[in-house]
Amino acid sequence: LKAYRDRVVIATKFGIRFDHPELPGNHPLITNSCPEAIRESVESSLRRLRTDHIDLYYQHRIDKNVEPEVVADTISELIKEGKILHWGISEATAEYLRRAHRVCPVAAVQNRYSMMARWHESLFPVCEELGVGFVAFSPLANGLLSKCYNIESIFDTQTDYRAVMPQYQKDSFEKNKCLFEMIEQLAMEKHATPAQISLAWMMSKKPWIVPIPGTRCLCRLKENIGAADISFSQEEVAAIDKLLSTMEMSEVFGGSRIVDKAQ
Repeated sequence: LKAYRDRVVIATKFGIRFDHPELPGNHPLITNSCPEAIRESVESSLRRLRTDHIDLYYQHRIDKNVEPEVVADTISELIKEGKILHWGISEATAEYLRRAHRVCPVAAVQNRYSMMARWHESLFPVCEELGVGFVAFSPLANGLLSKCYNIESIFDTQTDYRAVMPQYQKDSFEKNKCLFEMIEQLAMEKHATPAQISLAWMMSKKPWIVPIPGTRCLCRLKENIGAADISFSQEEVAAIDKLLSTMEMSEVFGGSRIVDKAQ
């Protein structure tokens, strides 16, 4: 990215390491957001990225051993030093966000959000009140809502987290049948793909909701970008939400387990 630095926005994170990363599968996380760890992390990121500043720096997970005011104060110092421009919090709660925001204004919250994972919608009023953007990660439920996978799909248990995610277990495809049918019907009505429907639904809720679907293919990147050209009225969004609240669904992956640093 060095040659294009003035044309891109770089976001990265601090505050975790993996517990036993040498082992296969889903690794538990160990949090560390003490001031010394944050400074060490930002300097390492600047060096690896070959840049003198990071545009958006996220706290990867809340560290229960470090008060939000301490984290925010450290970030405030880094902003004054010009090493980061803005900061955010991943998997934030309303209380943590408010406390951190009072010390150093938070630009964005990055939380899991999709048609199958709506438990953070209660945070929306707080984001709107404080002027904080909501960045939705795993907006396609780790790819399931793209309809690119089915009961026959196989994932490498050594390298692919989806192998153990509940929404990819064989019985989940039957449980999610009504969800898939609703998305397919909406895709027909909007002349869109299932993935675009899932992304457009959340972008139509609030202008400050930004989904970040992952992709390894240029064609998928273009498909995802196309979701910005699809819109739902507030009445349509409300109707979809009502259906989502009442239909049967499988469980969905909720995130890696966090273990205490002392363990």
